[in-house]
Amino acid sequence: MTRTQPPTTGAAPPSPAGNGLPRAPVLPPPRRRRRPALLALAVTMVVLGALGATYLATSLGQTSPVIALAREVPWGQAITAADLVEARISPDPALHPIPYGDRDQVIGMVAATTLTPGSLLTRDALTDQRLPATGQQLVGVGVSTVQLPTTALRPGDDVLLVPVAAGSAPVAAEGGAPGVVDATVVQTGPPGTDGLRVVDVLVAAADGPDVAARAAAGLVAIVVVAGE
Repeated sequence: MTRTQPPTTGAAPPSPAGNGLPRAPVLPPPRRRRRPALLALAVTMVVLGALGATYLATSLGQTSPVIALAREVPWGQAITAADLVEARISPDPALHPIPYGDRDQVIGMVAATTLTPGSLLTRDALTDQRLPATGQQLVGVGVSTVQLPTTALRPGDDVLLVPVAAGSAPVAAEGGAPGVVDATVVQTGPPGTDGLRVVDVLVAAADGPDVAARAAAGLVAIVVVAGE
Protein backbone atom coordinates (compact mmCIF):
# COMPACT_ATOMS: atom_id res chain seq x y z
CA MET A 1 0.00 0.00 0.00
CA THR A 2 1.16 3.52 -0.80
CA ARG A 3 0.86 6.22 1.84
CA THR A 4 0.05 9.79 0.94
CA GLN A 5 2.36 12.22 2.73
CA PRO A 6 0.76 15.27 4.19
CA PRO A 7 1.91 18.67 2.78
CA THR A 8 4.88 20.22 4.49
CA THR A 9 3.89 23.00 6.85
CA GLY A 10 5.02 26.50 5.75
CA ALA A 11 5.59 25.66 2.12
CA ALA A 12 4.63 28.31 -0.39
CA PRO A 13 1.64 27.47 -2.50
CA PRO A 14 2.35 26.79 -6.11
CA SER A 15 2.15 29.71 -8.51
CA PRO A 16 -0.97 30.06 -10.60
CA ALA A 17 0.99 29.16 -13.68
CA GLY A 18 1.86 25.84 -12.09
CA ASN A 19 5.59 26.29 -12.67
CA GLY A 20 6.39 25.39 -9.09
CA LEU A 21 7.88 28.82 -8.21
CA PRO A 22 6.77 30.56 -4.99
CA ARG A 23 4.49 33.63 -5.32
CA ALA A 24 6.17 37.02 -4.56
CA PRO A 25 4.83 38.59 -1.38
CA VAL A 26 2.54 41.63 -1.90
CA LEU A 27 4.09 44.73 -0.27
CA PRO A 28 1.88 47.50 1.12
CA PRO A 29 2.13 50.96 -0.65
CA PRO A 30 4.64 53.37 0.94
CA ARG A 31 3.19 55.84 3.38
CA ARG A 32 3.62 59.50 2.39
CA ARG A 33 5.26 61.65 5.00
CA ARG A 34 3.50 64.95 5.36
CA ARG A 35 5.61 68.00 6.10
CA PRO A 36 3.42 70.73 7.64
CA ALA A 37 6.26 73.29 7.66
CA LEU A 38 6.76 73.12 3.88
CA LEU A 39 3.02 73.31 3.29
CA ALA A 40 2.73 76.39 5.50
CA LEU A 41 5.69 78.01 3.71
CA ALA A 42 4.12 77.44 0.31
CA VAL A 43 0.83 78.95 1.44
CA THR A 44 2.67 81.96 2.89
CA MET A 45 4.56 82.55 -0.37
CA VAL A 46 1.35 82.46 -2.36
CA VAL A 47 -0.32 84.95 -0.02
CA LEU A 48 2.69 87.31 -0.07
CA GLY A 49 2.84 87.18 -3.87
CA ALA A 50 -0.83 88.08 -4.13
CA LEU A 51 -0.40 90.96 -1.68
CA GLY A 52 2.65 92.26 -3.58
CA ALA A 53 0.83 92.19 -6.90
CA THR A 54 -2.12 94.01 -5.37
CA TYR A 55 0.14 96.69 -3.85
CA LEU A 56 2.00 97.19 -7.13
CA ALA A 57 -1.21 97.55 -9.09
CA THR A 58 -2.57 100.01 -6.55
CA SER A 59 0.64 102.07 -6.52
CA LEU A 60 0.74 102.30 -10.30
CA GLY A 61 -2.86 103.38 -10.35
CA GLN A 62 -2.27 106.24 -7.91
CA THR A 63 -1.18 109.27 -9.94
CA SER A 64 -1.30 112.96 -9.14
CA PRO A 65 -1.96 115.90 -11.49
CA VAL A 66 1.01 118.24 -12.04
CA ILE A 67 1.85 121.15 -14.34
CA ALA A 68 3.69 120.50 -17.61
CA LEU A 69 4.65 122.84 -20.45
CA ALA A 70 2.45 122.81 -23.53
CA ARG A 71 4.92 124.89 -25.56
CA GLU A 72 8.27 126.61 -25.24
CA VAL A 73 8.49 129.63 -22.97
CA PRO A 74 11.66 131.70 -23.54
CA TRP A 75 13.70 133.00 -20.64
CA GLY A 76 12.31 136.22 -19.24
CA GLN A 77 8.80 135.71 -20.62
CA ALA A 78 5.69 135.69 -18.43
CA ILE A 79 3.79 132.42 -18.08
CA THR A 80 0.30 132.38 -19.63
CA ALA A 81 -2.56 129.91 -19.31
CA ALA A 82 -1.90 128.66 -22.85
CA ASP A 83 1.62 127.64 -21.85
CA LEU A 84 0.43 125.11 -19.27
CA VAL A 85 -1.11 121.65 -19.52
CA GLU A 86 -2.07 118.98 -16.99
CA ALA A 87 0.03 115.83 -16.67
CA ARG A 88 -0.44 112.86 -14.32
CA ILE A 89 2.56 111.08 -12.80
CA SER A 90 3.16 108.49 -10.11
CA PRO A 91 4.66 109.87 -6.88
CA ASP A 92 8.46 109.99 -7.08
CA PRO A 93 10.67 111.51 -4.36
CA ALA A 94 13.21 112.53 -7.02
CA LEU A 95 10.69 114.80 -8.78
CA HIS A 96 9.28 118.04 -7.42
CA PRO A 97 6.79 119.32 -10.00
CA ILE A 98 4.21 121.96 -9.15
CA PRO A 99 0.74 120.49 -8.47
CA TYR A 100 -1.84 121.38 -11.09
CA GLY A 101 -4.01 122.85 -8.36
CA ASP A 102 -1.47 125.71 -8.09
CA ARG A 103 -1.91 126.64 -11.74
CA ASP A 104 -3.43 130.06 -11.02
CA GLN A 105 -0.43 130.95 -8.85
CA VAL A 106 1.98 130.15 -11.70
CA ILE A 107 0.27 132.26 -14.38
CA GLY A 108 1.96 135.65 -14.57
CA MET A 109 5.30 134.50 -13.16
CA VAL A 110 8.46 134.80 -15.25
CA ALA A 111 10.52 131.96 -16.72
CA ALA A 112 13.93 131.91 -15.02
CA THR A 113 15.24 129.77 -17.89
CA THR A 114 13.96 128.67 -21.27
CA LEU A 115 11.20 126.13 -20.61
CA THR A 116 10.85 123.31 -23.12
CA PRO A 117 7.53 121.73 -24.16
CA GLY A 118 6.66 118.48 -22.42
CA SER A 119 8.80 119.17 -19.36
CA LEU A 120 7.42 119.31 -15.83
CA LEU A 121 7.29 122.76 -14.25
CA THR A 122 9.18 123.26 -10.98
CA ARG A 123 9.49 126.21 -8.60
CA ASP A 124 13.17 126.64 -9.46
CA ALA A 125 12.28 127.38 -13.08
CA LEU A 126 10.18 130.43 -12.13
CA THR A 127 10.83 133.85 -10.71
CA ASP A 128 8.68 136.80 -9.77
CA GLN A 129 11.35 139.26 -10.97
CA ARG A 130 10.12 140.91 -14.14
CA LEU A 131 12.43 142.35 -16.76
CA PRO A 132 14.20 144.69 -16.67
CA ALA A 133 15.62 144.17 -13.22
CA THR A 134 16.86 146.99 -11.04
CA GLY A 135 19.84 148.70 -12.68
CA GLN A 136 18.91 147.50 -16.18
CA GLN A 137 17.00 148.90 -19.12
CA LEU A 138 15.20 147.07 -21.93
CA VAL A 139 16.00 148.48 -25.38
CA GLY A 140 14.75 147.44 -28.80
CA VAL A 141 17.54 147.43 -31.37
CA GLY A 142 16.57 147.42 -35.04
CA VAL A 143 19.19 145.73 -37.21
CA SER A 144 19.43 144.69 -40.83
CA THR A 145 20.58 141.29 -42.04
CA VAL A 146 24.20 142.50 -42.22
CA GLN A 147 24.17 143.84 -38.66
CA LEU A 148 23.59 140.53 -36.86
CA PRO A 149 24.70 136.90 -37.32
CA THR A 150 22.77 134.53 -39.53
CA THR A 151 22.50 132.11 -36.59
CA ALA A 152 19.25 132.78 -34.75
CA LEU A 153 19.59 134.66 -31.47
CA ARG A 154 18.14 132.93 -28.42
CA PRO A 155 16.80 134.45 -25.21
CA GLY A 156 19.63 134.69 -22.72
CA ASP A 157 22.41 134.99 -25.32
CA ASP A 158 25.23 137.33 -24.31
CA VAL A 159 25.98 139.86 -27.07
CA LEU A 160 27.97 143.00 -27.74
CA LEU A 161 26.30 146.08 -29.20
CA VAL A 162 28.84 147.73 -31.46
CA PRO A 163 28.04 151.32 -32.50
CA VAL A 164 28.74 151.93 -36.18
CA ALA A 165 28.82 155.06 -38.33
CA ALA A 166 26.86 155.51 -41.49
CA GLY A 167 29.63 153.74 -43.38
CA SER A 168 29.36 150.68 -41.07
CA ALA A 169 32.69 151.49 -39.41
CA PRO A 170 32.92 151.17 -35.61
CA VAL A 171 32.67 154.44 -33.75
CA ALA A 172 35.79 155.11 -31.69
CA ALA A 173 35.23 156.19 -28.11
CA GLU A 174 37.69 158.01 -25.87
CA GLY A 175 41.07 156.24 -25.93
CA GLY A 176 40.42 154.91 -29.45
CA ALA A 177 38.52 151.76 -28.39
CA PRO A 178 35.08 151.08 -29.90
CA GLY A 179 32.26 152.01 -27.51
CA VAL A 180 30.79 148.53 -27.32
CA VAL A 181 28.07 147.73 -24.78
CA ASP A 182 27.44 144.39 -23.07
CA ALA A 183 23.85 143.19 -23.47
CA THR A 184 21.65 140.12 -23.07
CA VAL A 185 19.07 139.06 -25.66
CA VAL A 186 15.50 138.88 -24.38
CA GLN A 187 13.50 138.34 -27.55
CA THR A 188 13.89 138.57 -31.32
CA GLY A 189 11.04 139.79 -33.49
CA PRO A 190 10.26 138.80 -37.08
CA PRO A 191 11.63 140.87 -39.99
CA GLY A 192 9.58 143.98 -40.72
CA THR A 193 8.49 145.35 -44.07
CA ASP A 194 11.55 147.60 -44.01
CA GLY A 195 13.86 144.60 -43.74
CA LEU A 196 14.85 145.35 -40.17
CA ARG A 197 14.55 142.89 -37.29
CA VAL A 198 14.00 144.25 -33.78
CA VAL A 199 15.96 142.54 -31.01
CA ASP A 200 15.03 143.31 -27.40
CA VAL A 201 18.14 143.48 -25.24
CA LEU A 202 18.93 144.19 -21.61
CA VAL A 203 21.66 146.75 -20.99
CA ALA A 204 22.96 148.59 -17.97
CA ALA A 205 20.85 151.61 -17.06
CA ALA A 206 23.77 153.95 -17.80
CA ASP A 207 24.06 152.65 -21.39
CA GLY A 208 20.34 152.59 -22.19
CA PRO A 209 19.86 156.12 -23.57
CA ASP A 210 22.91 156.01 -25.84
CA VAL A 211 22.03 152.53 -27.17
CA ALA A 212 18.44 153.62 -27.83
CA ALA A 213 19.60 156.71 -29.75
CA ARG A 214 21.98 154.78 -31.96
CA ALA A 215 19.49 151.93 -32.44
CA ALA A 216 16.86 154.40 -33.65
CA ALA A 217 19.28 155.49 -36.37
CA GLY A 218 20.17 151.91 -37.26
CA LEU A 219 23.77 152.40 -36.17
CA VAL A 220 24.21 149.34 -33.97
CA ALA A 221 25.61 145.95 -34.91
CA ILE A 222 25.15 142.83 -32.77
CA VAL A 223 28.01 140.43 -32.01
CA VAL A 224 27.38 137.16 -30.15
CA VAL A 225 29.94 136.24 -27.50
CA ALA A 226 30.52 133.02 -25.60
CA GLY A 227 28.22 132.65 -22.62
CA GLU A 228 29.04 131.11 -19.26
